[in-house]
Amino acid sequence: MVLELLAPAKNADQGILALRCGADAVYMGGARFGARQAAGNGLEDFEQVTREARLWGGKVYATLNTLLFDSELEAARRQAWELYEAGVDALIIQDMAFLEMDLPPLPLHASTQAACDSPEKVAFLASAGFSRAILARELSLDDIRAVHGAADIELEAFVYGALCVGESGQCYLSGAICGRSGNRGECAQPCRAPWNLVDASHRVLVREKHLLNIRDLDLSDHLEELADAGIQTFKIEGRLKDADYVKNVVSQVRRKLDALLHRRPELGRASLGTVSHAFAPDPAKTFQRGLSTYRIDGERRPLGNLESGKHLGEFIGEVRSVQGDRLVLDTQAELHPGDGLAFVDGAEVAGTVINAVEPRQLFVQDPSRIKPGTRLHRNLDLHWLKALRSAKVDRRIPVQARLDFPEGAVRLRLEDPAGFVVEARAQGDFAAPRDPEGATRANREALGRLGNTPFELAGLQASESRFVPVSVLNGLRRDAAAALETLRRAPRAREGRRAPQRARSLPARELDFTWNIANQAARAFYKRAGGEVLEPAGDLLETLAGRVVMTTRHCLKYELGWCEVHVNLQPWTHLKEPEGPLFLENGPTRLECRFDCARCRMELVLCDARGRA
Repeated sequence: MVLELLAPAKNADQGILALRCGADAVYMGGARFGARQAAGNGLEDFEQVTREARLWGGKVYATLNTLLFDSELEAARRQAWELYEAGVDALIIQDMAFLEMDLPPLPLHASTQAACDSPEKVAFLASAGFSRAILARELSLDDIRAVHGAADIELEAFVYGALCVGESGQCYLSGAICGRSGNRGECAQPCRAPWNLVDASHRVLVREKHLLNIRDLDLSDHLEELADAGIQTFKIEGRLKDADYVKNVVSQVRRKLDALLHRRPELGRASLGTVSHAFAPDPAKTFQRGLSTYRIDGERRPLGNLESGKHLGEFIGEVRSVQGDRLVLDTQAELHPGDGLAFVDGAEVAGTVINAVEPRQLFVQDPSRIKPGTRLHRNLDLHWLKALRSAKVDRRIPVQARLDFPEGAVRLRLEDPAGFVVEARAQGDFAAPRDPEGATRANREALGRLGNTPFELAGLQASESRFVPVSVLNGLRRDAAAALETLRRAPRAREGRRAPQRARSLPARELDFTWNIANQAARAFYKRAGGEVLEPAGDLLETLAGRVVMTTRHCLKYELGWCEVHVNLQPWTHLKEPEGPLFLENGPTRLECRFDCARCRMELVLCDARGRA
């Protein structure tokens, strides 16, 4: 099995950076119809990144994974063809309307927004013509094994980055209360906001806490288990993240994946080129909300980060006293002037900058919101960040070289591991050397100077020993390396679209708004598959009041220590569980919390204007 590291690309520069840091593939959003509306790219951006990806034998996947309205179908079809002409290798889609279109001959990947969350659903998608399913983040290893056993399809899983608290593709909270639909690429992330938890009598049990905010995902220590369960592609989340995040996280996961591939040689790599990093990757140093393994082993564990929905960074200590701009800490940490500090002030994250450091003491620019007992975090490590940004990341493809001497000339042949071969020639008469060993060393040294190319010399053979001037060898090396790079960057045949198979049964026959059917083409697809469409997507309903707008594995009863099934040794609060229903409130929004203990889920139901579910 070949393993692929898939990285996010907010723009062309970050896509190229991710590839040079070791990504085997990147995913990018087009000008429209991507699930991150703020991360759209033009065709020239795709052309740049696909050209870079071909150099390494990598791939570029285009996200077209929003729901489509009828008026958008033709524009989405045209964009798919434009992306094909720009060189992309697959389309990531959510809306089944695409399966009713005249699409370019490219593989289709079912977005996690398509709710790839069960063996039955993934098997159905495989039969419909999808080549890959991007699995729901909430699946455990046992769940993944079950999917792998039931469906003949490539499987992709997220291994690092932000987690949606709602089950994948099934969250309607932002659209219902903010008018910005996550299924249309516009999520306002109300789950990251502070909420009050209240009982039926409107008594506030927990005030202004980020009750729906969960930690980010880090499965980089579980790559082998995931591969053994059937995962071929390891995906990093982050099409809205900055270049520091991309460089840091891609480098970190690449190192761990390379260690796995070294230990398990039967597992192949999806692209070429070894990567060396002149810095130490550290995911704690760039954006993260605290890290977890979520449900990888199927166990219930605390997931919430109620203090903040933002990046706090590394915890460094608690403030004992404040004297002007001097903070006395309860511990000693290695900090530097210019480092950024973050702390929670009420429901907000505030910050300041370190001016000077003494043992257990800091002098800061703005101490006005800091008081004894404040827990300080470093969210900007200036020294490390400078090292990250200045560090060179070097990716090289090993090549085999051969020198031979046709009559009246010398010829250099370069071949890479994929079998691409180029030649360069120089005319002249080349005599036998006085020092054969010295000539061999000189030839290797001259031909090994590939520092300004994507290649490195892995081996050199010569048909016979001849003396070749260094100037001639330099010219041969430059010409051959340039020709090989041009050849590797050139367009080549791509994998085609998978033919639909005998249709597998839909996991359900009666299709409600959670099937996200927003246009007539998708309706026709599901009808032909045997489904009865009861109502359109939530985006087309007048209101979702009284409906479940989020189903989540994040359970407030468990987090608060009230679960009767699973014991939480570190609950958020030691309050006694109240009788009757619980509600989440934020401004005029009121959500009833319903607990499906048999399935270990929490459902949030949107209350109407009178506060009734």
